[in-house]
Amino acid sequence: MSELSTLTIKIPLELKEKVRAAATTGECSLSAEVCRRLADSFAAPAAGQSKAVEIDSPETTEVVEAPLSQKELRKLRQLLKVNGKNGKKK
Repeated sequence: MSELSTLTIKIPLELKEKVRAAATTGECSLSAEVCRRLADSFAAPAAGQSKAVEIDSPETTEVVEAPLSQKELRKLRQLLKVNGKNGKKK
């Protein structure tokens, strides 16, 4: 980093204490820890996004189904047509 700038932010006390603990564990200053975390968040957005998805839904599974066949599509269209006509008569 070539130039340094001062940034004043307001964060919850709990978050500040977590960052302070991480800085102590990493043997660096609070400022260095925040700077590193901010830089990391902009350096790899794809990795951060996938991590958020994993954290957001750890027990969710996605079922991938095959697309409808032409025969199934025709049958579905017929059913929709019949139900559409029946609905208009009422």
